Formats: sequence, C-alpha cells, structure tokens
Amino acid sequence: SHLLILRTATLILMATGLPTNVASGPLFGVPINKVAIAGGTHGNEYTGIWCIKVVEKQRELYNQGIQPSDDAKAIINPFQEYPSLTIRTLLSNPKAYMANRRFIDTDLNREFSVQKLKEPCPEDGEVAPYEAVRAKEIESILGEKVHPADSTPTDVVEDAPSDIVIDLHTTTANMGITIIITEGDALMSAAAAYVLHKCKTEYGYDNVYCMLLPATKRLDRTHLPSCGGHDFTIEVGPTPQGVLRHDIVEQTQAALHSLLEFLHRGNTELLGAQQQQSSDATTNILKWLREIYPEGGVPCYRSAPALHDGQALHGKIGWPSDPENPNFPAWMVHKSVQDRDFEPLRTGDPLFVALDGTTIPYDGSYGEDALLMFVNEGGYYYASSGTGLGVAVKSTFDLETGRLREND
Repeated sequence: SHLLILRTATLILMATGLPTNVASGPLFGVPINKVAIAGGTHGNEYTGIWCIKVVEKQRELYNQGIQPSDDAKAIINPFQEYPSLTIRTLLSNPKAYMANRRFIDTDLNREFSVQKLKEPCPEDGEVAPYEAVRAKEIESILGEKVHPADSTPTDVVEDAPSDIVIDLHTTTANMGITIIITEGDALMSAAAAYVLHKCKTEYGYDNVYCMLLPATKRLDRTHLPSCGGHDFTIEVGPTPQGVLRHDIVEQTQAALHSLLEFLHRGNTELLGAQQQQSSDATTNILKWLREIYPEGGVPCYRSAPALHDGQALHGKIGWPSDPENPNFPAWMVHKSVQDRDFEPLRTGDPLFVALDGTTIPYDGSYGEDALLMFVNEGGYYYASSGTGLGVAVKSTFDLETGRLREND
C-alpha cells in the first residue's frame, strides 16, 4: 500500500544517514499520512459539519466505485485524488450540534491543555461540564498530547495517532478565508503559504489571510487540533451561526483541498526522492514556493499581546457586560467598524455605542492605529470564550522555518 511504501521509504532514508527532520533540508522529513478532519467543534458552525459529511459521502462513493454525476464533478474526491492520505473525520461536539448551540456547558476549543485534560473526575454528586468530558474522549481518539519529546514549543510529535488535525470553523466576522497555524511549525507554515497562494490564484479568492498563533508549548495549547502531530485550522466568514451558505462551504472546501493536495504532493515527492536514496526530497514543491515568495517571507497576522497580566494570551478590546447577563454586551459594536476586519482603526474613531446612544471611541490602548479582527464574532459574546474584538498585528513569517521575521 501507499502507507507501507512511504513508511518503508522513511526507514531507508534513516538507514542511509540522510536527514529526516524539517530543519536540516527536506520540507517533508517523514510522510504525513494520518489526517483527521474535525467539524462541529462549535456545534452551531454548520459549515465544518457539512464538509466532513461530504468527505464521508465521497468515501462511500469511492468504496462503491460510483462515478460522480455531471452536477457533482466539481466536488473533489479526496480518496481518489490523495491516495497517500488516510483520512478520518470527527464530529467534535455532537450534543451541541444536535442542539444547534456553540457548546453545552463550556467552549470545547478551550479544553485541550494538558492541565485541563488531566483534571480529575468530579466528586460524588458533581457533574463535569460536557465539553470537559468530550475533550478527554477526543484526546483518546486523536492521541494523547503527553509525549516525552514535547519539551519545546517547536517539537513535532512523531508517531502520533494523527499526523495532522485539521479543524474547520466559521465566524460571523468578515474574516474571509483565514488559515490559523502555530509559529515555528515549518511544515504547516509551508502548507499555509501553499493554501494562501492556491486559494487566491486557482480558486480566485481575494480575501485569504494567515493568522500565526504564538509559539506556545503543544501541551499548553487549548485548541482541539493541538492533539495532532501538526495543527491546522481553517476559519471562514462571514456567515451566521446555525446556517449553511453555499459560498462559505465552497471557500472552506477550497482551503481544505488545497491543504490535502499539499500533503499528498509532499508525500509523493518524498517517496520519489527516497526511492532514489536522494536527500533532495520535496525539491519541486519547495522550489515552487520559493518562486512564489522570492523574499522568503509570507505575509500573516498575529494577535497583539494582551495588555494586562492575567488576561488571555491574545489581545482584545473588551466591552462591559450587561449586569443581568454576562453574555450580553452593555456596548454595541459601532456600525463604522462592522465588517472592517484587518483594516486600521485610529485613536478617536467610533468603536462602540452605549444604550443611551453615546459613542465610545477607540482609546489608543493598542497604539495610535490598531487592526481589528473577529469584529462582532458571535462566539465572542460568550464570557467563557473571551468577549470583545480581537486585535491583530501585521507580520511576516519565514517560509522555511515558520518563525516570525526579526522586524515583526
């Protein structure tokens, strides 16, 4: 099988003394075969759930040898097109999905730090939050995060049950197609660069961005895809919660299939190089990316650091909550800010509106000019998800290391 050949090829590469890690030369040091695609981490984000159902339908058609109808030929069958990948899907939060809610008790995408995963079961008579229990179940499915080699932020876990976990999300904010990766993962950085370019050029989308998460230790990351050896999130918007929009589904699928194509293409080139016992693995894909990004830098955004100790890891401009309901804002996002994600907000510009109609301007707390993101994101009305507007910093990461450029 493809998997056996690729694994054997890796052993050959190791036996010949050729490099097997990303930093020493090849973009792909080992094949990326085991792919998990998650949807419904937030149960009312229906796009990701639709997309994993499409993947399972394509699996069924492929196994039955059924060719697509003329109307369905635009849909890519990943099992036919990317045979080096073993793909599994995961409906992350089934109870919230059935209830058409973001979550049942608490935000599932905040439950995957090792500290939370290792919390003991409640005492007699107490009931654990559903998402805390579900996170432990998911960890057992995708593989435990605890790994003896995981001592630095840039470690990539070898022999993980999932080589990569891809989490599909939507947002009510005007974020376009936003790819979210962790700083320092060279392979995912190259993957993001590939997806950015392909979505813009082949699929024709202008609103494609990359967001770089801080290089935290894998064990401390709270988001679901951090259970995999590599984590990759696709977030597309704007779309309402609990709604399916054809265009948003298509944008999500464009990003997803671009990523799967990158992984399969890398596996194929790695296999070819290893069969020839050559150290020049993935030369074609890496050369192609170097041509696309001749300066070696890939444009991205990152979260501004939080302003106060004890705050969340990411910078936000918060709003006060209604005294009767912590999930209801006492201030409304001003109309002049709506849908202006990744656009500058200047000190003194209108930002919020109070109940009495008073306009609250931006106070310059994140600098004279600030770039907002996740503007009026419905999920950020929940206190457990972190209320407010995200603040972005325009940056550049190195194509081959995944690290922020020094000036950024």
